Amino acid sequence: MFWLIVWHAASAAVASPLILVSPLDALKTLCALAVTPAFWRTVAGSGARILAGFFGALAAGALLAVLAAAAPAVCALLRPLMVTVKSIPVASFTILALLWLRSAAQLAVLVSFLMAVPIVYTNLLEGFLAADRSLVQMARVFRLPAARTARYIYLPAVMPHLRAAVSVSIGLCWKSGVAAELIGITSGSLGEALYNAKLLFSTGELFAWTAVIVLLSFACEKLAARALAAAERALAASQPRPLRRRAPEASGALALANVSKRFGETRVFDGYSFAAAPGETVCLMAPSGRGKTTLANLLLGLEKPDAGRVDAPARIACAFQEDRLCPELSALGNVLLTGAAPPDEALAALRETGLEGESLTKPAAQLSGGQKRRAAVVRALLAGGGAVILDEPFKGLDDEARAKTAACVLRRLGGRTLICITHDEADAALLDARVERLP
Repeated sequence: MFWLIVWHAASAAVASPLILVSPLDALKTLCALAVTPAFWRTVAGSGARILAGFFGALAAGALLAVLAAAAPAVCALLRPLMVTVKSIPVASFTILALLWLRSAAQLAVLVSFLMAVPIVYTNLLEGFLAADRSLVQMARVFRLPAARTARYIYLPAVMPHLRAAVSVSIGLCWKSGVAAELIGITSGSLGEALYNAKLLFSTGELFAWTAVIVLLSFACEKLAARALAAAERALAASQPRPLRRRAPEASGALALANVSKRFGETRVFDGYSFAAAPGETVCLMAPSGRGKTTLANLLLGLEKPDAGRVDAPARIACAFQEDRLCPELSALGNVLLTGAAPPDEALAALRETGLEGESLTKPAAQLSGGQKRRAAVVRALLAGGGAVILDEPFKGLDDEARAKTAACVLRRLGGRTLICITHDEADAALLDARVERLP
């Protein structure tokens, strides 16, 4: 309202409708145009072309971002292209397109597409690269299908960046698309309407058509924002279905033979050997920083030894030192994400650890540390595989929760080999485990 008053005051001060019409005169002109069929044909034609360019850019930008995130070489090759496309003026693209295209009607599609692609690509690539690496690693250990990894790990990371890309690019598509129609004088378009208003010195029509373009851009941006918000709510509300039950695997032996491993100047292992027989439970104990988690990563295949040999089953389930739960999924959803157990079995296992009521269904981001820990342990127990590694499984649990969780581990282990990494002697007693002290 303030700026409408300023506009009205400026129009009154100029006192020349040819130079600056008043808001009321512009509104009258817009109302007169809006009752004609030609007005709606013009709006529909330009809107279809501009939105076609926008959705094409959305699809192409997303595809290129996926390729660039997967392959650094593709990212390096695309970078100069995207910088160039962002830097070239709309007028240059339009003039070149007039030479390339058979019909001026395609101008708005091409120019809108070119203006939006770099924005979509850059934002989505940033989203893919911002995905939690620890969750990606968790998906690799549990061998999640690619579609499930994309849906529950990458998509939540990308959605905020997608909202930003859509918000910026959709307005740019309208501005650049109409500018291309104006330069190419596309028949029956918003650009042609602006061009004719200029030729006829019809300032009222110029302001009216400009208001139409602004309103259309604003409406498209708001509709897109609402659609994305609804999609995010639907994604957050959906829980993963159980994976198809895998054939049970026989318990496998775990062994390191004369393994050496260093990180920079820090030597973690030097000719170290370790073995756990099939079905054996072993507690690995050592002070912090002595290589317990490194040993687990060697067994999981997340680290390679500098020397020596590592023998392990093809599939090993793991509760990592960090919980590594998908924050928008519930405790139950996180168990179903990586496991082959049906929902009733997953619920029963979670309840065995003392999780009840809302703690089973609210997002993991809202759970306490102890609740997250128990969900991570149950996820590992129900994920199958020939062995299980639990890294500090009872961290943050009180005595009652610790006892319940340990009982769940023994009940659900199913005769598989278990490696428990811990600082607490009492954990070995709870699990009836052999103690292995790292050097």
